[in-house]
Amino acid sequence: MILNRQNHRIELEPKFGSGNSHMAQSLNNKTQRLQQWFDDQPRWDHASYGEFMHVGGNQTIFQIALEEQEITTETKVLDTACAVGGNARWMASLYGCQVYGNDIDEQALTVARDLAEIENISELCTFVKAPVEDLPFDDNTFDMVMTTDVYDPAEVKRVLKPGGSFIVVSLFEDPKVTPLQLAESWGLELEISLDVTDLAFAFNRAKETEARLLHESKMIGARELIEIMNESIVPYTRGGRHYILRLRKN
Repeated sequence: MILNRQNHRIELEPKFGSGNSHMAQSLNNKTQRLQQWFDDQPRWDHASYGEFMHVGGNQTIFQIALEEQEITTETKVLDTACAVGGNARWMASLYGCQVYGNDIDEQALTVARDLAEIENISELCTFVKAPVEDLPFDDNTFDMVMTTDVYDPAEVKRVLKPGGSFIVVSLFEDPKVTPLQLAESWGLELEISLDVTDLAFAFNRAKETEARLLHESKMIGARELIEIMNESIVPYTRGGRHYILRLRKN
């Protein structure tokens, strides 16, 4: 059985000075709520991905993966490792489908719930605290599971209905591994495989440039700059490939 929605709400105090009448309002505004969360994160680069938490920072690549998919108000979607639920909320807003999200970060889940309220889609959204390797859902529950980078293929297959789709946008650091090999190892059928490494590398190069500017402005330290460069650029220089995959459970 799917868990019931937890309607957690928090009272937020504006972080803005009283001199600006618009910004001194309560954080009942999507931009303000997201910015507060970004400000509270220990790493500045969360904001570079925006609320969708994937390469490009927008939904263009997800739209490619959704081509020829039949999505209705009856479709049940899981956004696993959802963070602030950007992908789930986007699906609910666009298609009116029921969406669910799981993550281990309760603070991010609180933001996801708040944003669903602000966007007037809370009745379509359920966000629960759970790790990707132990999803609190019955077998054969979802028509679609989507993720960026963090997932457990065995759990995804378990909660997918037969005929359901698994959409992955992720970096695979081993250049020898092919999408077909991944699909076979997960016990799923590969439907779409798009190599978006050039896009991902360019996007992360832009993040590196932004980090250098922040370092020059003394907004981040040298250690954080090096960490960002290592995490964003190095995997691609070692041959890592970034793919959009759509797989199906038979």
